[in-house]
Amino acid sequence: MQVISGYWHIKPESQADFIEACKWIAPLSRQEEGYLSYLFTADQLNANHFLFFEEWRDEAAIEFHVAQWYFQEFMQKVEPMLAEPPMIKIYAINSVKQL
Repeated sequence: MQVISGYWHIKPESQADFIEACKWIAPLSRQEEGYLSYLFTADQLNANHFLFFEEWRDEAAIEFHVAQWYFQEFMQKVEPMLAEPPMIKIYAINSVKQL
C-alpha cells in the first residue's frame, strides 16, 4: 500500500474555491481502480490549512492517479490559491494492523 499525505496552506480569500475544487476531484479519484481511501479535511487548529490523506493499492495506482486529466486540471486550478507550496509526501507501507 502507498499513502499520500498532503498539507495545503490556502490564501484566505480562496478557501471556498479550494473546498469546491476538492469536492470536485474527490469522487473522480474514488472511482479509480487503485483507490483504497481518500480523505480531505480542514485543519481545525490552523486557519486556511487542509489535509489530504489518501491510501492507494500501490505505486502504479498513484502514477495512474497523477496522470489523469482531472488531477492535472485540479493542480492547475488550485495553484493560484496557494499561500505556499503544499507539503506532499508519499509513504510506502509494508504492513498495517488495527488497534
